[in-house]
Amino acid sequence: MAATGERGYMLLVIMLGMAMLLFALAATAPSIAQQIKREREEELIRRGTQYARAIQRFYRKFGRYPGRLEELEGTNNQRFVRRRFKDPMTEDGEWRLIRLGEAKATPQGAFGAGQPGTGQPKPASGGTAGSSGTSGAKPEGPAPVPVSQLAGSQKDGPKFGGAPIVGVASRSVESAIKEWNGKTHYNEWEFVYDFSMDTGIRQGQPPGAPGQPGKTPQPPAKPTN
Repeated sequence: MAATGERGYMLLVIMLGMAMLLFALAATAPSIAQQIKREREEELIRRGTQYARAIQRFYRKFGRYPGRLEELEGTNNQRFVRRRFKDPMTEDGEWRLIRLGEAKATPQGAFGAGQPGTGQPKPASGGTAGSSGTSGAKPEGPAPVPVSQLAGSQKDGPKFGGAPIVGVASRSVESAIKEWNGKTHYNEWEFVYDFSMDTGIRQGQPPGAPGQPGKTPQPPAKPTN
């Protein structure tokens, strides 16, 4: 009888320990899930910003936006993105492509937001984001038009079934933990390259205009006597 009582006591202790462990796991599960979600949010910002920067490099090279994401993986034997990134907020990993004229977020820099993760515009050296870098100086020519206001077409470059791609966004409509660029849903976080906000591009010129990166500069006309 004593042995039976001891076995019953040990079983009770084990069951009590398991119950306490399950209780502890249940208490910490929400915080663990919250932490995982925060990490996925940061990964979304990192990957989206990499795509926006890849579009910037592509634009500076060819003077146009890409017609599809595959162009960023290899065009003229050049890679503009290290590898294909998936949307970390969806199961299939497919991005929502933002084409010319479809950007909804108000541009606050070349990538739709300033420093990644802050949602604040990042001032350029010698001036504010989107300025020419000279205090009080105005860019020559007409004011640049943000990508959100451009028509969904582009004169040069392939179309591939749609307008050129200016950025990406998540397809997830889930509410975010943090607010990014004034938006609280993942599908509203737009990672866009806006040439009109790029201080590295001569302002006042449309996409593909002569004198921009990727174009052969024209020699100045010789003065006539």
